[in-house]
Amino acid sequence: MKKIIIPILSIFLMASCELTDVLDQDPPNNLVPENVVKNENDAKALLSGVYSTIISFSSAHYYMYSELVPAGLSGSMSYIGFGDGNSAFVTNSVLFDNSELKSFWQIKYKVLDAANNTIALVEELPDEEFSGNTKSEIIGEAHFLRAMSSFDLLRYFGEFYDLDSEYGIIIRTEPVNFVTRNKARSSVAATYEQILSDLDYAIANAPDFSVNHRASKTAAKALKARVLLFMGNYSGAASMANEVIESQVRQLEPDFPTVFNNGLNSSEIILLTHRSPDSDTEDNNRKRFYSGKTGNSWYPEMMDGDPRQEFTYDGLKILKVNNEETFRPTYFLRLAQMYLIEAEALAFENAALEDIQEPLNAIRLRAGLAPSEATTIEAVKEEIFQEYVKELAFENGTEWFAAIRFNKIMELKPEVTNKNQFILPIPEDEIFGNSELNLSDQNPGY
Repeated sequence: MKKIIIPILSIFLMASCELTDVLDQDPPNNLVPENVVKNENDAKALLSGVYSTIISFSSAHYYMYSELVPAGLSGSMSYIGFGDGNSAFVTNSVLFDNSELKSFWQIKYKVLDAANNTIALVEELPDEEFSGNTKSEIIGEAHFLRAMSSFDLLRYFGEFYDLDSEYGIIIRTEPVNFVTRNKARSSVAATYEQILSDLDYAIANAPDFSVNHRASKTAAKALKARVLLFMGNYSGAASMANEVIESQVRQLEPDFPTVFNNGLNSSEIILLTHRSPDSDTEDNNRKRFYSGKTGNSWYPEMMDGDPRQEFTYDGLKILKVNNEETFRPTYFLRLAQMYLIEAEALAFENAALEDIQEPLNAIRLRAGLAPSEATTIEAVKEEIFQEYVKELAFENGTEWFAAIRFNKIMELKPEVTNKNQFILPIPEDEIFGNSELNLSDQNPGY
């Protein structure tokens, strides 16, 4: 029998972070520094609990659904699981009482709350309990994880594409309890401001890059590049992506399949999820997208003839996340995306074609394609979009959000008929269980 190794503090933390059904919560009277976190080892265990929440044994809704949901929405998968709850994502007809929607929302807030608990409790500990910079690094890492979960919530549940929109997320920067649980939505601008504040804190305080399954300064810079791109801050996004590339902390693998074959030893991956091989049975540990099927419309047509196709999917199975060397991988950030973010940001700034094509060609040439021959900005944008799909499909929703940013999704998928479908509804339990929300706070169209 395989052994299961999860710190007791991690289990306690996971149990304390429920955000939906908040009326059923017990007061966390025992969640205080005096009897939960007393020293550096306790603080490290608490931080490990945030990662344990992401790769939860009881819920796949962060690591696996971070690919299944956007793949269903975009059509790069035509089937993501049994039941109407899953099929609604494929048909872009999700309602606010959808049970899978609830779990998708809930797990992201559980991660966010776990990060908030880490920040709050570790900050209370005396500095002398820690060696070197460990205290600030733990808090910095937790700030990154709070930013990541907040950005995920905004991407799926807030009008991330409109800085003037009032439909941001419920910003949470302190642990949920009976005093803090009821809270109104914030604007999109305020949400971005909080995310960037957390990322700047992580850039200043998180550990230097050491392993690709933990947050780091490099991961914070990479995520900041993505956030700035979504905000339409193209000069900032291009600059930050280029900073990650030029730092040479991470380097492109020589070819596409090696990225996934090397797994935890990949020189390119900045952040992925990871579960220890001895933490569960082999079949349970390996994410196989048991019921997921590759899309049968625009996606295979776009992939046809591309050298990366045979390493990405085989018609039924998503190969890049079924690698035998890596357990339950969800690819959150890798260097190839930084090249494409730089190219996209430069393209939307109407930079010189040769400047746009330089980072784009780094990915095209690595894939075995010819250099870009685009002679117009619109043509090079089309090439960049296709590279997002061919290089980064099934990696943290890349193809779905690229299709939105490049104004492609309604062309590719007839089920998407208006901008309201770019995001999902706030779950029913949150609307009725949070006294600061009502039906008027629901996303438009739902």
